[in-house]
Amino acid sequence: MIRFDIYRFKKEHSAQFHAINECERQKSSVTQQLRCGIITEVDAVKEKDMIDKKERAIKKKLVQEVHVSRDGTPRKFSYSQSKKLWYTIMPGSKKRQIYAHTEAELYEKLFQTYGLVIADTSVYGIFTEAILQKSQTDNNNEETINRYRYDYSRFITEEFARKDIRSLTGTDLKAYTQELVNRMHPAKKAFFKYKSVLNLIWDYAIEHEIVTTNPVKAIVNKRYYKSCEIEKPKSENKILSADEISSLKEYIRYMMERKNHDGYFINGYAALLSIETGMRAGELPALKWEDVKDTFIHIHAQQLTHVKEGGKEYYYAPWTKNERESTTRCGRKFPLTENIRDILDELRAVQEEKGIISEFVFCHEDGEWIKTDAYETCFRRMCRHLGFSVSNNHALRMSLNSNIFIPLGIPVAKRAELLGHSVETNLRHYSYATKDDLDDVCDLLNGANGRKCEPECYDFPAAKVLIQPHSNQKYYFPSNKKSRNA
Repeated sequence: MIRFDIYRFKKEHSAQFHAINECERQKSSVTQQLRCGIITEVDAVKEKDMIDKKERAIKKKLVQEVHVSRDGTPRKFSYSQSKKLWYTIMPGSKKRQIYAHTEAELYEKLFQTYGLVIADTSVYGIFTEAILQKSQTDNNNEETINRYRYDYSRFITEEFARKDIRSLTGTDLKAYTQELVNRMHPAKKAFFKYKSVLNLIWDYAIEHEIVTTNPVKAIVNKRYYKSCEIEKPKSENKILSADEISSLKEYIRYMMERKNHDGYFINGYAALLSIETGMRAGELPALKWEDVKDTFIHIHAQQLTHVKEGGKEYYYAPWTKNERESTTRCGRKFPLTENIRDILDELRAVQEEKGIISEFVFCHEDGEWIKTDAYETCFRRMCRHLGFSVSNNHALRMSLNSNIFIPLGIPVAKRAELLGHSVETNLRHYSYATKDDLDDVCDLLNGANGRKCEPECYDFPAAKVLIQPHSNQKYYFPSNKKSRNA
C-alpha cells in the first residue's frame, strides 16, 4: 500500500466515498429485490450494470487525484501489445509497474493499492474497526474494551455478523432484537449492553459516512422488556444460606487434607477470607501482608489482565473496582475480626512451615501470586460439587451483606463502605432476604400471637429492629412503620 495521508484524503473527499457506499447499498438492495421476486433477473442485471458504471467513474476520479507524479500531473496509462495488458508506473525509485487485463481493472487495482478500498462493511468488520478506534482514542482501559468484545460475542450471532451494515434497516434490527430477547431472555442490564454494542457499531459507521442514519434508535426498550428478566432475582439464585456457607467451609477443610494439596490449599484460604470480608475475586490475589494491619485489612488494589502477543498478562492495579474513575484512591478498611485473624494466622504459619516467602498473602509455593481466573474456576467447581445453585465469588459478597450485615443492624452507608460500593448499589443489588427468612418470620409471629415474650425495640436510621429475648436473631421492618407501643 502506498503511504500518504489516507485519512485526510478520505475526509476531503467524503462525498465521493459516501457515493461509493451508496452504490454498494443499491446493489445489495437490487439483490434483495431479485430474491423476493420484485424484479426480474434481466432487470437486476441492467440495474447492477448502471450502478457499477457509476461506481467505476467515481473510483477513476479518485485514483487520478492520487496517482500523480511529483509535479502533480497524472501518471500515464499504457497498453502493452506484446503482453496484451494495461499497465502504469507506480511512484518511487524502483519504478514498479502494475498490470491488468483492462483499463477498468487497472483503476480498481490502483484503488486498492493506494488504500482507497472501502473497509469490510459487515457488522463484524465495522465492530472490529470501531473497537480499534475506541481503544486508541477514547482513553479506555483494556477491561472496558474486553467487556465490549465479550458482549459482542454474547449477543451477535455469526449469521448477523456477516450482514452488510449498509443494507440493514430499523425493521431488520427490531426483528433481530425480538428473536434475541425471546431466545435469551436477558436481564434488563444485559439488554442495555446489547444496545451499547449496536450503538458502538452504528456510531462508527455514521462517523465514517458508511451509513447516514442510526437504526438502533428504532428499538424502543419497553417493547422488549416483557421478554427480559426484569424482576429482582430470588435469594436462592444470588446468595448462599448460612448452612451452605458452613458446608463450603467444611469442604475447604476437607480439601486441605487431601494429598494433592498437602495442607496448602491456597484457593481455599482465599475463599475463607472472602466469606468473612466479601472481597472481590480480583482483590484477593492483590492483598499483601503489609495490608494486614493490627485492627483492619486495607483493601486498595486488584489484579487485572491485558492481552498481549503470547497470551494474557496479569498486573497489579493500585485501586479497587469502584475507584476506577476516581481521583482519590484510598481503598477501604475492613475490621480484623477474630475469624479473619485466625485464618490469616493459620495461613502465615503454614507458609512459614513450608518456607514460602512472598509479599502477597495468597501465593503459590514458589511465592508467585495466585491468578483471579484460576481462583474463580476453583471456587466454581467447589460450589458445583456441593450442588449449590450459585457458584461465583460475587455471591459471597451478597451473602455477607444479606446474612450478616443486615441482621446485625449495620446501617446501609456502613455496609456500602465495607463492601466498597455505593449505597444505591447495596440497596438495589446486594440486599436479599435470607433463604430461611420464612422460618424466622414464622417464629416471630408465633411468639407475638402467643404473647410469650415482649420483644425489645430499638430504633436505627434505616429500620426498626426487634430482638427476641434469649435469642440472637433480629427482625427488621421499614422505619416508617410504627412500633407496637407507638
